Amino acid sequence: MQIIIADQNVQHRHKMLGTIEARAHTVQEALTGREVVECCRKKCPDLLFIDTILAGENGIEIVRQVRQTGGHAVWVPIVLMGEKISDPEIMQGIEAGVDDVILKPLSEAQVMLKVCSALRHLNLKEEVFKVAHELVVVNRALQNVITQDVLTGIDNSNSFEEALEQEWFTTKKLNTCLSLVLLNLDFFQAYNQTYGAEAGDQVIKQVAMALKMALPTGNATLARTTGETFAVLLPNVGRASAFEVAEKLHKAIDDLKIPHQNSGCSDHITASFGVATVEQGGFTKPWDLKDSADFALYQAKHYGRNRVVAVPVVSEEVKN
Repeated sequence: MQIIIADQNVQHRHKMLGTIEARAHTVQEALTGREVVECCRKKCPDLLFIDTILAGENGIEIVRQVRQTGGHAVWVPIVLMGEKISDPEIMQGIEAGVDDVILKPLSEAQVMLKVCSALRHLNLKEEVFKVAHELVVVNRALQNVITQDVLTGIDNSNSFEEALEQEWFTTKKLNTCLSLVLLNLDFFQAYNQTYGAEAGDQVIKQVAMALKMALPTGNATLARTTGETFAVLLPNVGRASAFEVAEKLHKAIDDLKIPHQNSGCSDHITASFGVATVEQGGFTKPWDLKDSADFALYQAKHYGRNRVVAVPVVSEEVKN
């Protein structure tokens, strides 16, 4: 433990120094208030003994300056020493940041009592910091579980729904447009039955990566909402541009050429896409956009799968 002794009495200071160093602690002497404050700015000690008067300076004022340096100096235990310390001085010391007072001359037992108390304080503080750090790590892990799909690492349904709601209200506020692309892998249940669930998981990973790489840079949100269904939220993107993005994603999956011998529409993995766009405050709720994209996806499947279908733009003019 690092300890600073700021005592104007040389003999008393050296006696304290010897007592503390005998217990394998590191001691630094300070002869002025400026020295004390500078030491605390550079590397704050774990315990600080300060005389009530140090080279003509008021020890309580030195304590105040130490606390004002911030950082570890906010935590360090400070013991005020003096041959006589009145109750008003104690109250001033409390206001300045003094933790304890002790009358001089200090006995060996009194010194070690303060040192051992500060050591317990230090150990407890380090334990608290350790636990706090562990909680931060756990919290980050939980946040990933809450917002990220475990299999693919992209956003999950919870994250998607939150993003949809946020982007929805932003769109309404700014009177812009918002598009949603929903896609579902064709005959994927048949794929799992033929190739196995483990192979199916690998396909989901490959598709997620392909979609991520094919998405244009910007603030698009890509999420896996259910087993083989993905969603792409496109803020401030109109119907025509959203359709182009969907076509690009469709091609990215098709280019993977993952064999699927029991597909009803191709010899490899394909996907069906539904695109919906809202402009000028068209829908009344964010979930209306999702329902519209769901309907477009249903149409894509109805017309033979492995294609992109976009429903008409919904706006206030259309509704009225």
